[in-house]
Amino acid sequence: MPQTLSPATLKQDFGVHGVLDHTLAFDNAVTLPNSGIPAIFSTYTDPRTIRALITPIRAEAIYGQGQKGDWLTDTAQFPFVELSGQTASYDDYSASGDSDANANWVQRQSYHFQTWTKWGEREAERMGAAKLDWVSRKNEASISVLNKASNRISLFGMEGLQLRGALNDTALPPAIQPTPKVSTSGAATGSNDWLSTTDPVQVYNDILKAFQQLSEQMGGNITLESPLTLVIPTERQQCLLYTNQYRTSVRDLLRENLPNLKIETLPEAGSTLSGGFNKITQMQLFLREVDGQETVTTAFTEKLRAHTVERYSSYIRQKKSQGSWGTIWFYPIACVTMTGI
Repeated sequence: MPQTLSPATLKQDFGVHGVLDHTLAFDNAVTLPNSGIPAIFSTYTDPRTIRALITPIRAEAIYGQGQKGDWLTDTAQFPFVELSGQTASYDDYSASGDSDANANWVQRQSYHFQTWTKWGEREAERMGAAKLDWVSRKNEASISVLNKASNRISLFGMEGLQLRGALNDTALPPAIQPTPKVSTSGAATGSNDWLSTTDPVQVYNDILKAFQQLSEQMGGNITLESPLTLVIPTERQQCLLYTNQYRTSVRDLLRENLPNLKIETLPEAGSTLSGGFNKITQMQLFLREVDGQETVTTAFTEKLRAHTVERYSSYIRQKKSQGSWGTIWFYPIACVTMTGI
């Protein structure tokens, strides 16, 4: 017959606590009054996973993208050829007049960067019990981190390298200023900022000023039908909705008069959403191509390299890397920057 152990023996010899004496009758057991249930049985968990918002990655969509070299490439060079020459009055015996060409190679350096993805076995299984695919989420995070870094490099370049950004390339022509703004009464507001007015014509005139400057820089290689891109800070996009008494907005005027103009919003072009990388509010107007040649592109050595998955006793890790050339302006004169909008 099996031996029966008393609660005192279980507690003393085996460390088992809270066992009622089985010799007590059920009708003598005492419980506390209770009308509730564990909270888990009345808690609803939505099957959708809500992701935290991050600043959108816009550099490649605005300036284009392309691969140059590979992850072994440290330096790239881009040949630039200028045609020159002069003519002279014709004469059967004249040797006057000459044509020539000159070539230069513009160099850029690449920058390679990395991040690790790590997850533990118990960690992944615990999150799985909560219906979260934790390994996939961590891999998504690593790709997001790399793409955010690439976006920042494409816009602002890298200090100490021949690697330029779309917004601050030193080869770009000097920035111009917006026109002074006036109030509805005609008095000066003391500011050039688009937020200092609600007049669509004044904002439109700033864009026309940029177009005029671009026409001069391009030496006649631009028309009203040319493919243009206008880049404005995301925090200024509402200014394109300024409307006059005829219900005509800035966007309407641009659509009617510059039919091939594409308007893009860029968080980093403003001071509020740039994450501290930009202290000014600026816009850019650039020609997307000249005679079939693209004027600008962001460039990478490799968009994503997933390295060997390393397995340890109870966790796994993997390195991922990218490489960037920043933004390459093939025709810097095809861009006009206006600061202080």
